[in-house]
Amino acid sequence: MDTFFYTFFVFAYMILMIWTFKSSQKELTYRSFLYLIIIGLLYDNLILAVGRFVGTGELLEILNLGRYWIHALVTPTLVLFSYGILKLAEVSWMKHNIVKWLSVIVAIMLSVIEILMVLQLELKPIWDNGVLQYISTSSTNHPPYMIIGVTCVLLIGGFIVYRKTKWKWMLIGTVIMGVGSALSSFLPSGAVTNGFELFLLFTLALTKIHFEKNIVKEYRTHIKNE
Repeated sequence: MDTFFYTFFVFAYMILMIWTFKSSQKELTYRSFLYLIIIGLLYDNLILAVGRFVGTGELLEILNLGRYWIHALVTPTLVLFSYGILKLAEVSWMKHNIVKWLSVIVAIMLSVIEILMVLQLELKPIWDNGVLQYISTSSTNHPPYMIIGVTCVLLIGGFIVYRKTKWKWMLIGTVIMGVGSALSSFLPSGAVTNGFELFLLFTLALTKIHFEKNIVKEYRTHIKNE
């Protein structure tokens, strides 16, 4: 049954990517890191969906290792996305260069922390609710530092955006994702957690589109009034 959910998520991320791209400004900004996150999660769900068809072996192990690497390299860029949204929402202290470079440093540090963990990975195949995947053989007691760091940044960013503009979806998406992650060990399958991730990405895409459209609207109004 979970194979169906992961396949559904793959198509959902494709639609989300197309919708976000068509509805957003066509320029590279810190907010554009959202596209990398969507692609990364699309890949993650795709490998989980096709695992049973690929079968146990070196190929599937490499494909699953790619999931861990993408997670380590791409997920921390949500820090930069959050910076981009706060800057677009005209949070005054976001205009200082020190905040920009601090965001970059935090994103790099979180990525390095996760990379060090990936370098120590040894994978083994398991079947879980009809899904064949490779997971780490070692059970670690340390908390997921990178995920906690990214979630805290999104939570703070979402709260600031809500206080300043009353836009609530970034905050709602982060809270629901955080609760889902905290309860992941009690959930019936990993597909449920991936569903929370999809909801978070939808709210972030909605946030990106909302603020970019407001900027365009303000610019047109300014031009008209001149």
